[in-house]
Amino acid sequence: MKDFIEYIETSCADLKDNHLAYLYKKKILDEMTDRANEITHAGLKDEKVLADLMADEYPDLKGNFLKFQKEQRKKKLANLLKIVLPVGGLIFLILMFITYFEVSKATRAWDKTWLIIVGGIFSLIIFYFSFAIHKLCHMRRIWHPIARVLIAGCVMLFTVFMFLFWLMMIPRLTFWPIIPGGIILMLVCDLIFAYVTKQKFRTVSCFVYMPVISTMLFIILAAYNIVSWRAGWPIIFLGLVADLIYILLIALSNAKYFMYKQEVEE
Repeated sequence: MKDFIEYIETSCADLKDNHLAYLYKKKILDEMTDRANEITHAGLKDEKVLADLMADEYPDLKGNFLKFQKEQRKKKLANLLKIVLPVGGLIFLILMFITYFEVSKATRAWDKTWLIIVGGIFSLIIFYFSFAIHKLCHMRRIWHPIARVLIAGCVMLFTVFMFLFWLMMIPRLTFWPIIPGGIILMLVCDLIFAYVTKQKFRTVSCFVYMPVISTMLFIILAAYNIVSWRAGWPIIFLGLVADLIYILLIALSNAKYFMYKQEVEE
């Protein structure tokens, strides 16, 4: 035990003498003691040899302290979020209702200011969903489909709010194309998630999404008279063209791989 303490104190001599350093030293000492007891039960009794073995198993105590420090910060942040998120959400709702009533009284536009409540609630849901998505991304792949559903939910909540805002605030302009725009945004976000997290069927998703995206794009452009409904329909086939280009790129990539593999084998 004394040899372990001396080794720890010598290795960690440059660390600041604070509570975190104390927790780290205690953790290492406990691990060394448990490991030494296992070796002792196996038949090794020489304390000098035990001390040398522990020194070999823990060669960089000072460097490992940085990892321990990061882990402790993550734990503190996680514990803080457990308190801040629900309390912060409640405070946000209170401020939202106060803002709603004050703005409504000042403007007398009660038929429009209800958007403050809708936007606030949607924003809060998206905020909490973002934390859930972040956590699910760091879990096993079996949970990733739930993250993709939450991402789609966030995009559609944003789309619905923009639809309502446009409907109430700018009714003269055409507002319904916001819905196909939201569909495009949802599919693009899902593709980004699929490729970043390396989902198995991301290529299939890309093939399916491209024609849908091009169709939604045609609807939006035609709705705002950027292209004609009659003459602009070839835009729909852009998705199929993109699929063909993607297939060619995959084929070329695989061909290079097989040529390289054949050269290596020869």
